[in-house]
Amino acid sequence: MPPAQNPVAAKVITTFQQKGGSGKSTITINLAAVAGQNNPPATPEDPCPVVAAGIDRQGSLEDWSARVPEDRLPFDYVVTKGKLGEIPDLVKDPDVSRIFVDTPGFMETDPDAPLDADPLGSGPTAQAMEEVLEHTDLALVPLTPEWLTHRPAEFSIERVLKPRNVKFLVVINMWDSGNDRDFKELNELRKWCTDRGYPYASQAIRRYKIHSKAPKDGLTVIQYPESGTALRAREDFYKLALTIEQAI
Repeated sequence: MPPAQNPVAAKVITTFQQKGGSGKSTITINLAAVAGQNNPPATPEDPCPVVAAGIDRQGSLEDWSARVPEDRLPFDYVVTKGKLGEIPDLVKDPDVSRIFVDTPGFMETDPDAPLDADPLGSGPTAQAMEEVLEHTDLALVPLTPEWLTHRPAEFSIERVLKPRNVKFLVVINMWDSGNDRDFKELNELRKWCTDRGYPYASQAIRRYKIHSKAPKDGLTVIQYPESGTALRAREDFYKLALTIEQAI
């Protein structure tokens, strides 16, 4: 069970899904960007109250964040690469109010572990995940139209989050609104959540090519070149950020 949270401690929002390719980094980076834009430092000399953190040893979050010009990056970032103790220290930092955590694309889980066993296992990545989950106020579980993401999402919720009493929210991600004009696919994903009693964000994150190009171009959603697509992409993350604030 997660420890009782200090009301003045930073809130931790962790993007968590067993399967890689579900868009965890895109969600983490862009939510941190929106939060940082809405909560800038009081003065240019003050530390940023929003931090994006990555525990993946591959450092995907660092690679993306480092490509954004420093004067345009609306958050601080740290990559622990599995090192323990850094997330708890950030939570206690009085200058930090929000921490958005990106987790590895392939967690050390054992889908065949007995129901009374911890599927996270005991390796370095599992230890880092355990530490993050102990401090998580809200876990975001991406669910995409790709059927292969559904079972890992359910596994993540039922075998990892629920046993630890971690509050969670399913985020429908990579929804192709252009090819789903009658909302059939979107409604099927919502029904998947409803049938299992899973809370989900009403605003789906739409699939746009601009999202896939952003890491290479050193952009976050708030810096996309102005266009109708950019406006809609920002709208998705602004609405999701508002939902998160209401949930925590």
